Amino acid sequence: MIIVCFSAIDWDFLFQRAQHIASGLAENGYSVIYFNPPNNLPRDVSIRKPPIQYITDLAYYFRAGIFQKKALISRRLITFNPVNYFGPRRTLQRIFLSLNMLMLRSLNLLYFHSNKIDIWLFYEPYYSSFVLPFIKEGKIVYDCADESSGFSNVSPDIIRAEENLIRKSSLIIVTSTRLLRKTEKINKNCFYVPNAADFEHFHSATQIKKRPKEMEDLKNPIVGFIGAIYDWIDIDLICKLAEAHPDYSILLVGPVNFGKNDLAKHSNILMVGTKRYETLPQYLSYMDVCLIPFKINKLTLASNPIKLYEYLAAGKPVVSTALPEVVNNASHVVLIGKDHADFIQKVEGVVNATPKDDESAKAKRVEFANNNSWDERVQSIKKLLENLRDM
Repeated sequence: MIIVCFSAIDWDFLFQRAQHIASGLAENGYSVIYFNPPNNLPRDVSIRKPPIQYITDLAYYFRAGIFQKKALISRRLITFNPVNYFGPRRTLQRIFLSLNMLMLRSLNLLYFHSNKIDIWLFYEPYYSSFVLPFIKEGKIVYDCADESSGFSNVSPDIIRAEENLIRKSSLIIVTSTRLLRKTEKINKNCFYVPNAADFEHFHSATQIKKRPKEMEDLKNPIVGFIGAIYDWIDIDLICKLAEAHPDYSILLVGPVNFGKNDLAKHSNILMVGTKRYETLPQYLSYMDVCLIPFKINKLTLASNPIKLYEYLAAGKPVVSTALPEVVNNASHVVLIGKDHADFIQKVEGVVNATPKDDESAKAKRVEFANNNSWDERVQSIKKLLENLRDM
């Protein structure tokens, strides 16, 4: 099958669910085109520019390489950068979208020698409202990983687009039971496939012997978080932990897009920024406790954190807030903080645990992660797609 993946995350940004599944499907013999989100392009085309600027912009895209060939999985996976247009003129929007779809099909013919696409796999709903009218063949699949209405900057257009996508999808995959209940009210063909770990990659943290440069002067214990910090992260909780334990080093690995000024007030909080996916096990290796400090709100009640599985693959103790997916599926290997005080107390308990207790729990954590790998998830999705094709 030939599969086009529409994602909200650029391939080269944070390696998340969409990239793992796209890679896994390619490893399983499918041909995959990963459609990078338009908002991450190097230059926008604006109606305020003079006509000659459109030609200059298009020349720039062609020169920079609209098609980024990624010979990642035996030449079965490539990424595509769309030519973008943001503006109120719907005629121009349609022209640019038509151009993108034409280039997408040309790319399919050039690299995969096919003039058809079997699966249109959407990881975000908004762009579907533009793309769906252009889809004349193949099956539509929606992989729903978030409660879209829970984002602070969500617009009514996105809510409407998601409802339309759910209705028109032949198959819906969800990452949490809360999302399953939501989507099956509209479309009964829904299946629960939660997030997972790149097990071998993160388990390699158990073998790393040298600290990253930024961590060389950090004193133990090191309490860590790996991931993007947005407004669903409980900044107040992290700051309270830093205040309660100035003897702890709190390491934040990833982009900080929210609460940076409050975090910077604490000398024992170190923000090292975004790191390449390949290097994350190096940082994880030297963390004594790993955190999932999510707020409890509409968005996170439906979340299934990938970092949960990644932390556990490294055998690390994890303390999480009371997210339903963590409580229901992993409370036997993860400590759950009911509130701020209890969360901090759970972190203290891990720090003060004896090595014997830690080793006993470590094997259970690693086993849990190994049973929840992306390889296993891709096999589940593969079966769903095969059944869909045979319908």
